Amino acid sequence: MERMLASSGGLVFGFAAAIGYAFFALIIITLDRFRANSASKDDTQVELKILMYALALMGLFLASDGVAAVVATIASGFKGAAGETIKGALPAIAVGAGTYAAMFLVFLSRTNASTTRSAEALALLTVGLYFGSSAISGAYQFLGNLVMSGPWESGAGGLAKLIVDGAIAFLGLNRLGALSGWVVPVRAAPPPPPQYPPQGGGYPPQGGGYPPQGGGYPPQGGGYPPQGGGYPPQGGGYPPQGGGYPPQGGGYPPR
Repeated sequence: MERMLASSGGLVFGFAAAIGYAFFALIIITLDRFRANSASKDDTQVELKILMYALALMGLFLASDGVAAVVATIASGFKGAAGETIKGALPAIAVGAGTYAAMFLVFLSRTNASTTRSAEALALLTVGLYFGSSAISGAYQFLGNLVMSGPWESGAGGLAKLIVDGAIAFLGLNRLGALSGWVVPVRAAPPPPPQYPPQGGGYPPQGGGYPPQGGGYPPQGGGYPPQGGGYPPQGGGYPPQGGGYPPQGGGYPPR
């Protein structure tokens, strides 16, 4: 009997969430239609989309409850009536996932849900609020049981809620942020380091310095050895041509 009541928890919460979302969305969108630039003012399918999102929410709640029961059974080490718990969770997972997929793949794809998204935004608000609160509650339950050194089986349910409901809340929050046009901060790239050696100056310089082009060491057209003069001289010097040592036609030894 207790297992039957536990397995029906997702059905009860899903039913309450679907009805609450439908009334909440109808009130908000009706008030929004009084604005001159309202996106839902001329939307003739808004009630139809609210109905489909409400049924999709019921399927999501039912499937998440079944998945959380399986995760809690695994986290507890399959203690107790693990087999019966998993068997009881399988119908919830199958029916919930099937309902959710049918609403999005079969019915919502035939509406203008991709262009007018007021109903979807409110459904994502419901998802983020409920599953985010459930994940926080599961974290509190798990850590409280851990600090008080309670039995592991008591904290396994909180851990399962933290994992499953936290993942759903995270996906819903990202989707709602994308619809609202939030901006993900981007870190500025650091400035590039100075180039070494620098171009146009420094070590070695281009167009001047060591070695110079067109002057310096060795010089072209002069210097050591000089071209056209110096050591040895061409046309004069040591030995002289036409005079000097030995002299030709005079000098030492005398003739």
